[in-house]
Amino acid sequence: MDFGILIQAIINGIMVGGIYALVGMSLNMIFGVMKIVNFCQGEMLMVSMYVTYLLYEYLGLDPFIAIPIVAVVMFLFGALIQTTLITRSIKEDGDQNVLFLTCCLGIFLSNVALMLFTSDYKTADSMFANQVVTVAGMNISVPRLVGFFILCVATALVFLMLKYTKLGKHIRATSQNAIGAQVTGIKTKVVYAYTYGIGAAIAGIAGACLMSYYYVFPSVGNTYGTRSFIVVTMGGLGSTIGACLGGLGLGVMETVGSTLVGAAFKDTLVFLVFILILVLKENINRKKRG
Repeated sequence: MDFGILIQAIINGIMVGGIYALVGMSLNMIFGVMKIVNFCQGEMLMVSMYVTYLLYEYLGLDPFIAIPIVAVVMFLFGALIQTTLITRSIKEDGDQNVLFLTCCLGIFLSNVALMLFTSDYKTADSMFANQVVTVAGMNISVPRLVGFFILCVATALVFLMLKYTKLGKHIRATSQNAIGAQVTGIKTKVVYAYTYGIGAAIAGIAGACLMSYYYVFPSVGNTYGTRSFIVVTMGGLGSTIGACLGGLGLGVMETVGSTLVGAAFKDTLVFLVFILILVLKENINRKKRG
């Protein structure tokens, strides 16, 4: 393989991995505090993409300009789901019921999108559509580059929020010990609502960035939802930094794999590597326990 083609594939993979990292980070945000695996995170991304499409179709907003609106809408949507459905489920039946709830919620959201928008592909043109910058002979898609920059900004803002704000301290306290946080006067139910909302908002940012160069359809959440679980498995469930690194690693793995074995087999390669990671992690854990 030509060395230049390999470098180009790695650069493209880093750009694509930015979206995977955002979705994985949103999933880890929820798990880190609430200790539940959100099986409808991919569908949250899908909803945010449709919100971006509607803002473009009816208000003419560029996907990147629409990011703040999409983030707020998804935050409110996520907080609503948390307070009306997930909190009640945890209280009544425990974590196992939440898994079924989020799985069924994802199916429900996909079917609502199918009913409202049909199975047609929808897209939104960005001001940077089809623009490419060339650096050292390597071509970089401007929409993907802007999306990667937004990933870096969003990640930095999340870290700053968790470390320096009162809400962030409450989130960290609840993540470490929910009962202890309640004893000190922290309203954990409010923290859960904010956390789920922030996770949905991060997915919203990813969806708006993705719409600048991709398209939305009712089952798009399946593709990115599955990859979000691969990302958090690679980076560690509950680790925000791990999600970022895992997302970038997955993106590089996909593009390099596509270059090596062909686009038709890139998913096969990704899932084979995913299975290998699971097997290796289990062997390492066994050795630690032994």
